[in-house]
Amino acid sequence: MGNNPTQELATDDTTVDDKAPSKAAPPSTSAVNTKTKTDVEREQLFDDGSSDVHTPRKKSTQEILTKYKFKGDAAAAAAHAKQKLMERQEKLARITEQSAELESEAENFATLAQQIRKNMENKWWK
Repeated sequence: MGNNPTQELATDDTTVDDKAPSKAAPPSTSAVNTKTKTDVEREQLFDDGSSDVHTPRKKSTQEILTKYKFKGDAAAAAAHAKQKLMERQEKLARITEQSAELESEAENFATLAQQIRKNMENKWWK
């Protein structure tokens, strides 16, 4: 291994920063920098001043319409809502049909199971 010019790096040897390094760091910086990656992440999480997390706010009707690209056009919003309603109605119709088929198959299975049970009971008692 002494002949191998490549050097293995551990996660402790690297730090995560948003800033680009000003110059290349010498390979011996891992001995100087004692902070681990988890320490750096912990500092970033609990740093009070640089957090750009904001509390949610109530949006206006115009903002909602703009977000959904209706731009105040009530007809487009109504058409979109009608289209979604029709899609849901089709899905419900398919689900109703599938559940009716499943119910019919379950009844057929129950009838078949009863017939098999009766046949087995008749064979058992004879």
